[in-house]
Amino acid sequence: MKKSSLITYILLTLVASTIWLAGSWWHYACNIKNTCKTPAELASNTLNNEKPPIDTDGDGLSDSEESRLGTDPLLMDTDQDSISDSQEIGVDLDSPLDSDEDNLIDALDADDDNDGLATAAEEQVGTSSLLADTDEDGILDSVEVGDDISAPLDTDGDGIINALDTDDDDDGIETVQEFLLGTNHLLTDSDGDGLADGDEIADLMDEPLDSDKNGILDPVDTDPTLDQDNDGLTDLVEAKLNTDPKKADSDGDGINDAIEIGKNTDEPIDSDLDGIIDALDSVDDSDSDNDGITDTLELKLKSNPKLADSDNDGINDLEELGKNIDQPLDTDNDGTLNLIDSDDDNDNLSTRYETRIGTNPLDSDSDKDGLADNIEAKAPGSDKLQDTDNDKVINPLDTDDDNDTIPTANELALGTNHLKTDSDGDGISDAIEVGQDFEAAKDTDKDGIIDALDTTVDEIASAPTTDRAVSSQIKPDSSDNATGDKILNSSINSTDQKTETMGSKEADSKAISLELTGAVLEDSIQPSVLYFPHFTAEPVVKQDAKNYLDEIASWMKKDENNKVNLTGHTDSVGSKQSNLALGIRRVMVIRELLINRGSPMSQIEVMSRGESQPLASNKTEAGRFKNRRVAVEPIKFKLK
Repeated sequence: MKKSSLITYILLTLVASTIWLAGSWWHYACNIKNTCKTPAELASNTLNNEKPPIDTDGDGLSDSEESRLGTDPLLMDTDQDSISDSQEIGVDLDSPLDSDEDNLIDALDADDDNDGLATAAEEQVGTSSLLADTDEDGILDSVEVGDDISAPLDTDGDGIINALDTDDDDDGIETVQEFLLGTNHLLTDSDGDGLADGDEIADLMDEPLDSDKNGILDPVDTDPTLDQDNDGLTDLVEAKLNTDPKKADSDGDGINDAIEIGKNTDEPIDSDLDGIIDALDSVDDSDSDNDGITDTLELKLKSNPKLADSDNDGINDLEELGKNIDQPLDTDNDGTLNLIDSDDDNDNLSTRYETRIGTNPLDSDSDKDGLADNIEAKAPGSDKLQDTDNDKVINPLDTDDDNDTIPTANELALGTNHLKTDSDGDGISDAIEVGQDFEAAKDTDKDGIIDALDTTVDEIASAPTTDRAVSSQIKPDSSDNATGDKILNSSINSTDQKTETMGSKEADSKAISLELTGAVLEDSIQPSVLYFPHFTAEPVVKQDAKNYLDEIASWMKKDENNKVNLTGHTDSVGSKQSNLALGIRRVMVIRELLINRGSPMSQIEVMSRGESQPLASNKTEAGRFKNRRVAVEPIKFKLK
C-alpha cells in the first residue's frame, strides 16, 4: 500500500471514531440524563461553571428546594391531596402557601382550609380546598358534605350538594338568612303547618310575617290555633289535610274549605267518592238530588243540593238554571236566581201557581196585552180565575178578554173597557164603533171622543140603525194567529200543553215511540229518535222503545267509555225559552228511564235544542209530531 493511501485511511478512521463518540454523548446527555443543552447553554455553563438542578420527582421543584421546604423530593404530591407540591407552594418559595394559617404549608397539609374535610375529599366532591365554607352560608363544608363523601348531602334533591347550595331546603330563603330568622335551613316548612317558610316570610324579608301578632314569626309559629286564612280550619289541620292554609277556598270552587271538609276533620267529605276530598276537588261531580246539577255548583248557586226543585215551584233546578251555567237565569233581574226564586217573573203570582194555571212563569204578562198576569188572574174580591168572555181561555192567556175582536192591548190604548164588548153601553159593540183601523177609531160627531166611548145624543143619532144587527153577526177572526192560541189555551192540562198545538193522530197517542236512525256501532248499538206524544204529562213507553233502552243501558254498563248524548227537541209553538225548558224535561224523562235500568249517570250527557232544529215543517200536525223528540246518540270513546 502506498504511503499516501495509508495516511488517508488513518484520517478517515479518526473522523469516524470522533463522530461515534459525539453521538454516544448526545444520546446519554439528552435521552438518558435529560440534560441536553444548546451550544449556547453549554458555552454559558462552561463559562459559569454551573451544573443543571436535579428534580427527581419532576414536580417543578428541585430536590434541593424540596429539602429546604420540607417536601419529599421523591413525591410530586407530598401530602397526597391530589394537588402537586409546586401548586401548593405557590410562586414564592420564601413564602409558601398556608391557606388556613395553621403554620403548616399547604404542600404538607392534608386539609388546606382546615374545614374538617380533607383536601383530597374536597377535590372529589367539588368544594373549594381553600375555603372552609365554599357556598358562604355559614356552615363548614365538612358539615354540609356529611359523613359519606361518596354521597354528599343534598337535602332538597335539586342536584346541588348542600356545600355548594345557598338554599339547602329550596324553600325560597337562603340558608344564611334562615340562620338569622331562626328557621330550619334543612326543612322547607319549619313549623310543619303546611306552608313553606318562603311563603310565610312572603316578600317582607326585613319585616317577616307574624300573622297573629304573638311575637313569633309565622314560619316558626306552631300555635295550634293559628288560622291564617280565617276559614275555620287551623293551619295545623290544613297541613294534615293538604289544603292551603293561606286560601280559604283551596280548590277555587267558591266553597269555603271548612264547609267542604265537614264537621269531622278526621273523615273529610268526599262527595263523589273519587278519592279526592271535596276541599281539594274542583271537579266535584256528585249530584245528591239527581237534578243534573252537581252539588258543588248548587252550593255556589245557593240552591239546595238535596232537592231537585230547590224553590218548590214545580220546575226542576236544571231547567231553571238555564243552558249557560256562567249566567244562570234570573228572569226578573231581582238578584235571586230562578232556581231559588218562588216568583221568577216577579208578578206576585208564584211560579208554582202559574205552572198550575198555565200562565208563563217567566213572563209577568203571558199574553202580552199590557196587563200583568196577577191583575188578570182573578177578579177583585173573587178567588176564581177570570174568563170574562167564557171562552175557556183565562184572561192572563187571552189576548181578547171580552171577545169583541179588539185585542186587549188595543183596548187599553183606546181607553175602551177590555172586559166589556160595549164599553159605553149604547147597545153598539166596541168592534162596530171602533172600526177596522184601531189607530184611527171612529169619531162620528168629531167631538174628540171616539164612538166606542161617546154616549152623547149626537153620536147615537148619527149611528146607522142596523148597527146592532150587524154587531150580533160579527165573528172572531178565523186566522191561525187568532184561533191557534184559543185552541191551545182552552185545553191546558199539562206542561206540554202550554207550548205545543195539538198534533196528528200519532202525536195524540200516549206512548213514546221509537225510530232507529244512523249507522250501527261495532257492538250493534244504533242511534235513535224517541218521539213524544202530545197533551200527556206522564207518557208510557212502547215495548220496542223499552227493549232499546234496555240494550243501551246494558251497553253502557259494560264499559265506562260507552257514553250517550240525549238531545231534546220541540215544535215551534210557544216561546223559545219555554221550548228550551220543555226539551230538557223530555231529555230528563229518557235519562231517568236509563238510570232506572242501571245506566251510570256520569255516562249520560243531556242538552236541549228547543225548537231550533226541526226535522219537518211546524205548519202541519204530522210535522210537529216529528219535531217533538229526543235524539239518542251512543258514542264509544276509544282510549289512545
